[in-house]
Amino acid sequence: MHLTIGATEEGCDSLGTRYVVYVVHLEGFLFCKVRYSQLHRWNEKLRRYFGSKCVPSFPPKSFLAQTESMAEERRLQLQSYLQTVAEDPVISVSEIFTTLLQNAQQETFKIHPQVIVLEILLADRNKLLIDTHTYDSAERMLSIAAQKIELSRQFLDYIALYLVREDTNGGYTVLRKLNAFELPYVGLWSMQNENSRIMIRKSYLDPMKDRMLLGITAGVLLLYSQAKYELERDWVKPTPNQYRKLKASQEAGKKREFLELMEEVKFYGYQHFEACICDYPEPNCPTSVRVGNNEINCCIQLPSNHIKEASFKVNRIRCWRISVQIPLQEEIGLKLSFEYQDSQDLWQWVTIYTHQAFLLGSCLKEISTEKPKLAGNHAEMQFDCKPKSWNAQSTLSKHIGTVPGKQCREVTRKDEASVFEYIADDQL
Repeated sequence: MHLTIGATEEGCDSLGTRYVVYVVHLEGFLFCKVRYSQLHRWNEKLRRYFGSKCVPSFPPKSFLAQTESMAEERRLQLQSYLQTVAEDPVISVSEIFTTLLQNAQQETFKIHPQVIVLEILLADRNKLLIDTHTYDSAERMLSIAAQKIELSRQFLDYIALYLVREDTNGGYTVLRKLNAFELPYVGLWSMQNENSRIMIRKSYLDPMKDRMLLGITAGVLLLYSQAKYELERDWVKPTPNQYRKLKASQEAGKKREFLELMEEVKFYGYQHFEACICDYPEPNCPTSVRVGNNEINCCIQLPSNHIKEASFKVNRIRCWRISVQIPLQEEIGLKLSFEYQDSQDLWQWVTIYTHQAFLLGSCLKEISTEKPKLAGNHAEMQFDCKPKSWNAQSTLSKHIGTVPGKQCREVTRKDEASVFEYIADDQL
């Protein structure tokens, strides 16, 4: 869970008193707007519940008129506080913290509580209608949807709700996976985009986990809806012989056989990303990205218009970081950079500019979690929040995920905004 304070706004109460409103984004998307006093009350509640030693220090109140630099420093301090709390493995999943987030989401968008019928898409764009409530959490809605398709609760860990955007070409783009505490209906409303939808999909990248769902009818139907769509959209690359067998299985209605055949198809089980830009092997190269099978696979269009396929193995990535561009008026810009050891054992940074950077980062984190032995050379995932432009000197770096191995520290040089050195645990 990655919380950022991307900007501030000015508010005014009924008495005409002006105050600062902090705009909080969750994984790159608007989540809520809060005042300093609200965050201060959050902090007091968390300290009473968990104890002062378990909760990070909170930026103190200021009784002086704030300059622009002081206001920016306050924003960064509050962002650092939120990020640290959100990373805590105990606090971040506690009912008291998730309730605070839910209340902030409700107060921001002021959605009236009411019973609704919510449309949830399957991966093949078929629709599932569930009876729910505007303030039901993603966890609750997922449980209702699973019950609707007769999927036992014991398999809920293998599926999740995702925020997606329907595209004009009849497809869709996965934006991010919803956290269990989020309010999907409120989240949809906050997008203010009629093409935004909630979708139910499998929640993992390892195709071997399909076998846990292949033994039940509901599991087969969910997997088949996703696999069929991936084949139709050319997200997977079967050989001519594999394609013939797959189509024969489809025509015969043999869904389980179809899924077993798909396990052998190239790129099956990968997360597919929208067209984006990368700086490898040259700057500003259009690329399509897939993540799965312990790799980042990039299909890159070179300046010569030739296509180059590059495979970056996760076990050769030392660390990665997500950077957020906070402009004054435009949409937030995102990029993910990772340090990679090439075939000549040389280290280089590769950057992918994509609005799906947080989804890409979560995929890398999942691979590292599912395959811990592959992650032995990782250092950490870093988070950078850069105001106004990518080259801004004012930079906040914050850990949002740690894997065994080395650790990173940030050092500043005159010619760069930030670089990273690596030190062993025993050197700290």
